[in-house]
Amino acid sequence: MIFQVLTIVFPILFISSIGFIYAKFQKISMEIPNKINLDIFIPILIFYAISEKLPSISILGYFSLGTVIVVFGSGLILYPFMKLLKINPRTFLPTMMFNNSINLGLPLALLAFGEEAMAMFIALSLVQVIGQFTIAVIMYGGRFDLIKLLKNPVIIATIVGLYFNYFEYHLPNILIPSIEMLSKVAIPLIIFSLGVRLSNVEFKHWKIGIIGAFLCPLSGLIMAYLAINIFEYTQVQKNLLILFSVLPPAVLNAILAEQYKNDSHLVASVVALGNIFSIFYIPIVLYFLFLN
Repeated sequence: MIFQVLTIVFPILFISSIGFIYAKFQKISMEIPNKINLDIFIPILIFYAISEKLPSISILGYFSLGTVIVVFGSGLILYPFMKLLKINPRTFLPTMMFNNSINLGLPLALLAFGEEAMAMFIALSLVQVIGQFTIAVIMYGGRFDLIKLLKNPVIIATIVGLYFNYFEYHLPNILIPSIEMLSKVAIPLIIFSLGVRLSNVEFKHWKIGIIGAFLCPLSGLIMAYLAINIFEYTQVQKNLLILFSVLPPAVLNAILAEQYKNDSHLVASVVALGNIFSIFYIPIVLYFLFLN
């Protein structure tokens, strides 16, 4: 059991470590590779997983509702703590609500539960992504732009993938090998980029960062168990929702906070420490999931 967990976690640690170490010796910017990944490789992965690997989109309906409970429920139960901590909720709460489902969740879902489970996990990630580009943007001080959201390649790929799945359309066989190769670029590049990002983060607000690293998975886990008791999920769906609920804050939070000038140093510290602490508690979560 322990070896099984290590085989899941080690590739993520190994690849992100390469990115971290490389960035320490070379001044590199991942802006262009990340844009290419978000515009091409990740959308292709999402389209391919939904259209070709997901048995039926009918299983995604109320499964996505569990994510809504986890994301927004986390914000609700943590809001009272903001006054005690004397932290601006518009700065801190997005990091607790919107997690690393793309950068860390997808690789973990794939390695732990396989391609079909990863396709289901995309339903969870989609709720988080839409929320991050709408609610989180507003909370950080930006403006919601529907047209911009609908132009997002991840959203487009999801819609097209759902369309193909529903009507049982399939790509021509001659295209499948190319699509598979392109989709396999996404996850290693995601993990490498995560390592590079962590190498450049400052820890000016380390005390709040540690608090966030503790509250983020705890609040998510509480809401995940609430959702599990409301809906009749399969064991795989329960495992995926629990995995989703304990993921650390999304790196995109730091980017948005910087973009909208909303205490970006504090957000960066919460994101960095949350992801670092996840190295220790996610293997424990996976261990208990495999006992079920």
